[in-house]
Amino acid sequence: MDSEMIDIAVLLRRVQLRKQAACDQALARWEMTLPQWGMLRAVATRPDSSTHALALVTGQSDQAAGAVVARLEQRGLLERHNGRGKTILHRATTTGTALLNDCNQAITRTMRASLSGLDDNEIHTLRDLLGRFA
Repeated sequence: MDSEMIDIAVLLRRVQLRKQAACDQALARWEMTLPQWGMLRAVATRPDSSTHALALVTGQSDQAAGAVVARLEQRGLLERHNGRGKTILHRATTTGTALLNDCNQAITRTMRASLSGLDDNEIHTLRDLLGRFA
């Protein structure tokens, strides 16, 4: 059982690295990285979230999330505004939403290609299993 757990750990890491490389390559056309896409997606799907809330959703530290948010703001893809107290809230701009749509299509194509060896039921099962642990 211990060796099986080690195998799972190694296989998950290998899959994660391949997925990240393939997605980064697909996003390079728009000068986006996987963490930037993830943050833009989080902002678009959770408007008016704080940097801390976005960090939790994207699995980044507050510091890393702040750096990604700042880069996206510099590119005009999101805007920040004051919330309650010292909280800063975020919203995708029209440009950011349009870019996100393009990037989502690229990620979809990339993931379809990566998972082409699985049928629809297996893909659904994989998503369900991953969702239990995410």
